[in-house]
Amino acid sequence: MKNILLLLILPLCQISFSQTNLIKNGGFETEFESWRGQEVATISPYDKKSGKNGCSINQFVGAEWKGLDQIVNIPKNTVAIELSGWVKAEAIEKGANVWNTGKFDIEFLNSGDKGIKNESIASVLGTTPWTFYKKTIPVPAGASKLRIMLALGQTNGTILFDDLKAIAISQEQMDKIQAAENAKTAAANQVILSNGGFEDGMNSWRGNVTTSSTIFKEGKTALALNSTTMDWTGIDQIADVPENVTSITLSGWLKSDNIKQGKEIWNNGLFNVEFTGNNDQKTGDQNIAFVTATTDWTFYTKTFPIPSGTKKYRIMLALGFASGTLYADDITVSFK
Repeated sequence: MKNILLLLILPLCQISFSQTNLIKNGGFETEFESWRGQEVATISPYDKKSGKNGCSINQFVGAEWKGLDQIVNIPKNTVAIELSGWVKAEAIEKGANVWNTGKFDIEFLNSGDKGIKNESIASVLGTTPWTFYKKTIPVPAGASKLRIMLALGQTNGTILFDDLKAIAISQEQMDKIQAAENAKTAAANQVILSNGGFEDGMNSWRGNVTTSSTIFKEGKTALALNSTTMDWTGIDQIADVPENVTSITLSGWLKSDNIKQGKEIWNNGLFNVEFTGNNDQKTGDQNIAFVTATTDWTFYTKTFPIPSGTKKYRIMLALGFASGTLYADDITVSFK
């Protein structure tokens, strides 16, 4: 039983250690315990972000350096430090130098306390409300200690601090953070189908056609494709296929008015999808609906497997060498 308990406790300790705040008394709940230079600062029990205390550094004349600091050891196998904290400023003056501000800085030190590299977490001027700052900084080679500095950098005014944290990050954690950031970037850059209800006119669609504000299924407008000749009249939109999906479902409402079919069976109103891979090489295409003659609003939906190598899909709504009017509304796409 003792062995089982030990096995359960060890992972919990490891998880706790990975999130341990290296800064001691970062919320100033025990006043200036663990901080050096406390004679230049005051405890602020009334103006703080959380808990019972904050820290305030004041200077009204003289524009001297006024600050306190704390040196902590960097745990082994730490590749980066995540620094964060809340900072508030009141009437901090701009000095002659760019660093003459209210400051939340750090300095990496070697085992002999010699400085290796400085970084700014927050640099503030003027008057600001409580603001949260966070920055992840790689640990430079040779660094074994971290110095946290809170100061008025040869300027006048008031700066307040609260809830300061320094979290050690391992290579494994850094890889996960980077993977998450890459996923966010990929998602932000991904092109998705938009304006499927044509409420924003023809925005996002290619094709010189019009919308109808009198005939529509949902909202206030719908697509209206009209041709008096047996020509191709249509619109399309290209979007990205998300990673790790295997099927696509395309849906929409279509209505036809006196559509006359052309020479071929597909020469009528149509709702199609085309798939492409790298270098826009076609990987497949499918038809969701063919419409002809005169019909009321009808809902069409189909699900297709995504062809191997597909990167993008192209939705097409058209009178394919047919005449008449094709209305479309509420075009949607989903994946599984």
